[in-house]
Amino acid sequence: MKVGKYDIPNMRLHPNLFEATKLLYENFKSEEPPDALTVAKVLEHQTDKSGAFISKLADLRAYGLMEKRGMKVTDLGKKLTYDPSEEERNKALKEVLLNIPLWKELYSKFGKTLPTSKFWVELTKITGLEAPDAQKIEENVRNAYLADFQYLKEEKKPEGGVSGMGAEGGVDTSTAIIEVKIGGYYQKLPYTEEGIKLAKGFLDLLENQLKSKVKPKEKTAKEEG
Repeated sequence: MKVGKYDIPNMRLHPNLFEATKLLYENFKSEEPPDALTVAKVLEHQTDKSGAFISKLADLRAYGLMEKRGMKVTDLGKKLTYDPSEEERNKALKEVLLNIPLWKELYSKFGKTLPTSKFWVELTKITGLEAPDAQKIEENVRNAYLADFQYLKEEKKPEGGVSGMGAEGGVDTSTAIIEVKIGGYYQKLPYTEEGIKLAKGFLDLLENQLKSKVKPKEKTAKEEG
């Protein structure tokens, strides 16, 4: 599916592509399948020439579940389907989803939840689509995105600050966001130059408000004399 300058897979990750990856790994392990027809039969297609089969292969490669050349399951695909650790499977799932360039852009800005109102406006900014075209496909894009991300478990984030901090204290800019949480106020901002400026501006405003509430200390008679 074409979305401006981006492409998104026609088929969703769950359940079809997940099950396809699992079937391929169970049947061929780490070996290259003998031929395309054998793969087609395993994936319940009558022929390797059908449009549905060819499209499925393209989608598996787009998510990074199948090697770009050949039809062998990638290490990422193996980890997603059979890693014994739930945490590692979740990490693999996140990596698989972010292999889709548009999903990576949207996730870096909104996380798992997309705007419920005027999402098409964001699509025009990100994809380069004209407004009428973005309005026509916004629901399709939103539904596809939410379907793909429904099983991803978000990592626990600190109270405020920048999420996406690495083990060495660096920031993974591909997924990082800025969260401002003060009392009942909460705001999520993209980790971009504009987002940083907005966050700093908000903090400066709070600092000025705090200073205005602090009354200067009155001088004593001794200090005045």
